[in-house]
Amino acid sequence: MTTNPMTTLHALMQDNGLPNRPILLVEPHRGDHGVWRIKFSYDDLEPLSMDAQQASEFAISLHQIGEDEIASEIDEAVGRAKHYGTM
Repeated sequence: MTTNPMTTLHALMQDNGLPNRPILLVEPHRGDHGVWRIKFSYDDLEPLSMDAQQASEFAISLHQIGEDEIASEIDEAVGRAKHYGTM
């Protein structure tokens, strides 16, 4: 996935189904069907999740626009989800 250099954080959040709100926690989460997903927790909203592949692509796009802190948190959560999936 190639990100347009003019892409904003708001646009990436929206494109990935996330609100443009501060994310408190990014962590692996086992979904209802036993598949590991990445959960995004907020202060005043219900947590949202996405599959690990989408989260990985989202993190790449975030790195491309310089949002390295949140991208690294997502990368770490994806890595843990993949590890847990092999157990």
